[in-house]
Amino acid sequence: MLMESDYCIPCILKMSAEIIRGVTKDEEQVHEFMGEILKMKDLRRDKSKITPSEIVRDIWLRMQKFCSVEDPLKESRAEQNRKALNIYPFVKELLHESPDPILQALKFAIAGNSIDAMLDAKRGIDRKIIGFLSSINPKAVEEFKERLEKARKIVYFTDNCGEIVFDRLLIETIRAEYNCEIMAITRTIPILNDATLEDAISVGLGEVAFVMENGIKEPLPGTILGKVSPEVRAAVDEADLIISKGGANYETLTEEDGVTGKTTYLFQAKCYPYCRAHNVPLGALIVYNN
Repeated sequence: MLMESDYCIPCILKMSAEIIRGVTKDEEQVHEFMGEILKMKDLRRDKSKITPSEIVRDIWLRMQKFCSVEDPLKESRAEQNRKALNIYPFVKELLHESPDPILQALKFAIAGNSIDAMLDAKRGIDRKIIGFLSSINPKAVEEFKERLEKARKIVYFTDNCGEIVFDRLLIETIRAEYNCEIMAITRTIPILNDATLEDAISVGLGEVAFVMENGIKEPLPGTILGKVSPEVRAAVDEADLIISKGGANYETLTEEDGVTGKTTYLFQAKCYPYCRAHNVPLGALIVYNN
């Protein structure tokens, strides 16, 4: 999915301002940094030639240099993981009681970091979370299950910290119901709140899947197969099913020819281009079998 200037650029600029304000409380520095970002040629490039993830990468590199900090969101990622791990027992209990554990696990994995605000660590699952997670395309879920039935080798591209705990739950649930091997792929270089190998190991993902870095030697949200390690590329080529989590992986992998026909994208409709492409309301949970 390539960039749509009218929608992607304002969103990217807002995100950039929020991140830089988390790094420095000096508004003059914030204004100086945002002024530098607004001069970027990429923001004026033909939208048909670049993905939003590549724009974010370039902004992140400038932020690292401006702030002299390699990983501005490291503490934030750790906090997201801690919050999600506190929720983990309650969600696992809910899945255990569900007549359709795969469906429920899908919903939690897609909703990810939107969930922690709806849960009370003392009382457990808040009732309003059930309504939030109720809407998902049943036909898409059934097609996903059919793919799981046939798959023996699965590659699972992870997305954010926090929700990586729910990725673990989904992988656990898949392995309990289907005979398959699962390789979970994380970022090599920290970018935004995306999960690294260290993050994945810290939440126990290595207990339910073989975990590997993507091998991309730059802070890129999303996955460009021409940049991954030979080991990851071989795993993708050999996979019967690829599960792609999050918007950035959706934006980049849908531009790849080699994964069509065996990739299921799991993400939330957080912007109008997503809503329009899949004919869903804002905030909808999307299972897209491509």
